[in-house]
Order: sequence, then C-alpha cells, then structure tokens
Amino acid sequence: MLIQYNKKIIKLAIFDLDNTILKIDSDYEMVNYLIDKDLILEKYRKINEDYFNSYEDGSININNFSEFSLKPFVGMNQNDINLVLNDFYFKIIEPAYDLNLIKRICEHKKTDQEILLASATNSLIVSFIANKLGFKNFISSKVIFKSGRCTGMVKQPHALGEGKLKLVKKYCRDFNFSLNNACFYSDSKNDLPLLEAVYMPIAVNPDKNLKKFAKRKNWMIINS
Repeated sequence: MLIQYNKKIIKLAIFDLDNTILKIDSDYEMVNYLIDKDLILEKYRKINEDYFNSYEDGSININNFSEFSLKPFVGMNQNDINLVLNDFYFKIIEPAYDLNLIKRICEHKKTDQEILLASATNSLIVSFIANKLGFKNFISSKVIFKSGRCTGMVKQPHALGEGKLKLVKKYCRDFNFSLNNACFYSDSKNDLPLLEAVYMPIAVNPDKNLKKFAKRKNWMIINS
C-alpha cells in the first residue's frame, strides 16, 4: 500500500542525511576522524566545533566551512579519497545509522516510490553513503574536480537552505517529479525552505527551533 498523507499519494520521498538518517553529523565527524588519524592538526578540532555550533543556530558561513572541511582532500584523486572514505564509513558512519529511518527508506522503496538523498554535506561523503544505501540519485554540495584531482571548491549553490530547495526543484524538473507529491524528512530548521515546499514535511528528531515550528504547523514529528 502506498504511503499516504491526507489521502494524497507520495511519489517522491526525500531524506536529509545528518541527524536524520544518521544520528551524527558526517561533515563534523569527518574532521574529527582526520584529526584522530593524525591527518590534520589537533588545533582544528575547536574550529570544527565552532562551525558545528554555528550550523545548529543557523549562522554558519557555508563557504568558509566547505573550504575548511575540504582542505585535507585538496589535490587528492578519487581513489585516494575513497581509501579514506571507506575506513571512515565502516568506523564512523555505519554504526551511526538510525534504524527507524533505514526502515522508512525501505518502506518507500517497496512501494516503488522514488527516494532521493538531499544533504548539505559535501559530495565526497554523500556520494559514498548514497551508494551504500542504494540511492540512485542524491543532492549535495558538489565538490569540483580539475584534472582528476579535488580542488576543495564547491559548485554553487551549496545544498543548504534555499540552495537545497533550488537543487531539489531542478531534480524534479529533470526527472518529472513534483514537490506537490513529495515528502521530506529532516531534523533542522536550516531545511525549512524545502520542508515548507513539499506536500508532506516530516520533522525527525528536530532541533528546538524546527520542533516549535513543526508543532505550530501541525507537521508530523518522528522521535526515534
């Protein structure tokens, strides 16, 4: 049976990644992982923490954070990056899946609904996780490669806030979907532009600001 909301059939299920499918923030954890592996200096841990806090309160400068978080990968080719990502995935990502959300992904797939991963995290990480979870398509902050090597730069717009909404709208145009038949699972007030644009917004373990907004709007709230 198709998942329904107010008798309207959902054809596209969109999932945020960090603190939604995952119980952690993958961008934040990647920096800490690289520090723990002595691949970058310990002094960057405090900077990483500050960026994480600014994301939660909605004040993050996403361009500065991308430059910071991608710096260790600059000049690396995809094979070298995958070696890092593979270890990171099995040590940090796989144990952090929210199994309730994994179950929901499977439920949408079983009903032949399209699933889309949409994350502000950089495409190095998101593409790797999307492949592991069986997402055919994903939206992320797309990292630019030149001559086969990571530049540390991101193609505009970043998949954050209005940028995520813009990229999802483009996906819908390209693949003949409509946000009027879409649901979106997210934890963060940073995703309000897309949450307000879809037919079925779903707040997953929402931050305090999204929780207040979701209750006021009578949105579905999942606490897992």
